[in-house]
Amino acid sequence: MVSVFDSEISASVFADDEIKSLLSDVEQIRSALEVEAKLAMVQQALGLIPEGKGDTISRLLSTLKLEPKFLATAYAKDGISTPGLVRLTREQLPAEVGNFLHWGATSQDIEDSALVLRLKSLTRIMGSRLDTLIALLQQLTESHRHTLTVARTRTQWATPTVFGLKTASWLAPLQRQKMRLHSLLPRLLVVQLGGAGGTLAAMGVQAAEVSRKLAAALDLNSPPMPWHNQRDNIVEFSNWLAMTSGIIGKMGQDFLLLAQSEVAEIGFTAAGGSSTMPQKSNPVIAENLVALARFSGTQIGTVHQTLLTANERDGVSMTLERMSLPALISACASSLRLAIAAIDSIEIREKTMLANLEKSNGMVLAEAAVFELSKFIDRKQATEIVYKACRDASDNGRHLIAELSKSSDAEVDWEQLKNPQNYLGVAQDFIDRVLEDSAIEGYG
Repeated sequence: MVSVFDSEISASVFADDEIKSLLSDVEQIRSALEVEAKLAMVQQALGLIPEGKGDTISRLLSTLKLEPKFLATAYAKDGISTPGLVRLTREQLPAEVGNFLHWGATSQDIEDSALVLRLKSLTRIMGSRLDTLIALLQQLTESHRHTLTVARTRTQWATPTVFGLKTASWLAPLQRQKMRLHSLLPRLLVVQLGGAGGTLAAMGVQAAEVSRKLAAALDLNSPPMPWHNQRDNIVEFSNWLAMTSGIIGKMGQDFLLLAQSEVAEIGFTAAGGSSTMPQKSNPVIAENLVALARFSGTQIGTVHQTLLTANERDGVSMTLERMSLPALISACASSLRLAIAAIDSIEIREKTMLANLEKSNGMVLAEAAVFELSKFIDRKQATEIVYKACRDASDNGRHLIAELSKSSDAEVDWEQLKNPQNYLGVAQDFIDRVLEDSAIEGYG
């Protein structure tokens, strides 16, 4: 059995060619060779290796194609692919040149820097998809800022609201995720170069300059020290991935509740069917969003274990990271892509929303009635009157406000109170503020 991210059967839903390519063995090898090539060129420029040696290494590595299968035996032996990669590369170089490949570096330097190069591309893709989803939710929020519906708390009717405020509650945390991504990128996209024990002793007095120039050559940031045994930046990004999937999963959960037959306030043009029940229109996309969110929530615990790296290097942490980080990336990328598809195919059933609101027979105005009555009588007494009226209205099928109008002689404008449009509070102000925040740039 293969994962949903790799299965040919589930490929149409969870497979993501753009992401899969960046997570592939081929791209891992390509990015590792890029790091080795740039390292050699930097060291040549600083006189750490002889003139011309870096050029030769760079030329070879820019065209070298190594099949992943050739690194399998080395990985099984070393627990990391770089030693095998270096050995195979040296075989392609003249002996006097190959000696200067990987000069003073260690395997994790190459692995981590190559990982960061791929994360740089991955975050661009994630950011672009996030921008698209935010834009779609902005449009949905603006379009339905006056669409009357019912707010539900703990699955029960609560108060009147507008559908645009509900969509704004999906939008706002995604905007914060955009800003969070912007803030973490400078910490995430940093070169790793520490040598055998984190001191870069083999590179002598020019070691720090090599690190800085390698960062510049790779268009990465330069850290204050090697971070090979400090996985907090990777964990922070992993948290972002899991949070993004979770935020989208909450949206998916709302989709499921709003689409169920008894509610039917939304639907999807791309809904699924049943093998035996022709009437079914299953919200498959929404289910997948919830599943991806829950899956991501389980994976983040494993990534957190990598913070417990022993001493200056830990094969356990490296392996755990390789197991969980690609899964988190794949899940988040799929969540973003499927959420975009969901919003593109969503059907907003305004008439059903209004019918469901009216079906409450004014129960959603119970809070409004309490506070209106409290202008004339003690609030405790007002609550008791409304509570009894709710029970009576439920028993006899009368509208709550009609029941209240005969239960109290307070000079309440019952007709005005009966209109749910008059109890929407500052919903429009909240929507405006969320939409204004959407205009703030989070990252380039």
